[in-house]
Amino acid sequence: MRSIIILALSLFLIGPCIAYAETMAEPENISISGDGQEASQEFFLDEGLSIFSMKHSGSSNFAVWLLDSSGNKVDLLANEVEDFDGAKAVGISQSDDFVLDIEADGPWLVDISQPRPETAQSVPITFSGTGQQVPPLFELGPGLARFEMEHDGKRNFAIWLLDSNGEMVDLLVNEIGPFDGSKATGIEDRGIYCLDISADGNWRINISQ
Repeated sequence: MRSIIILALSLFLIGPCIAYAETMAEPENISISGDGQEASQEFFLDEGLSIFSMKHSGSSNFAVWLLDSSGNKVDLLANEVEDFDGAKAVGISQSDDFVLDIEADGPWLVDISQPRPETAQSVPITFSGTGQQVPPLFELGPGLARFEMEHDGKRNFAIWLLDSNGEMVDLLVNEIGPFDGSKATGIEDRGIYCLDISADGNWRINISQ
């Protein structure tokens, strides 16, 4: 009788741990490719952060809309002319089937990841790159965070700070043309964050706490 009670208690304690591990599991990456204007096949995304990495080789407009199963437009992932190699971070508010509605005149590739890391790089940290990108995720603690940003492009330079669920925390910058400035933001909760960057030139970002 005692062994049965111990076994039952063990299953009771282990059960929630298994369920928690399942909720934290990172979904497999999704890869979609095609050529020219196309509506993709449906694919499933879990609630939370999704990162879309996109490439296009062409001479005309490349635009990618994310639509939900009801046909509602969720987000404009890319809208550029000619070749494109960039990324977009999106917070998925509800698990659902989705479709990509793509306008293009050449071959394209979209890779979708749904990162669910338990740890990430700590600050201070520096990111640099070119154009529309999503740098690696990083960890912030509660309190004041400082973002120093530079951009040498001619068009819009905008950076959103997102949390690990893809929720928008703060708009760090939204300017046209070259930029050299900084932004202070209050972080309420320790956690993992990411930057969603719109740019047409070279950029550099220093993050510190």
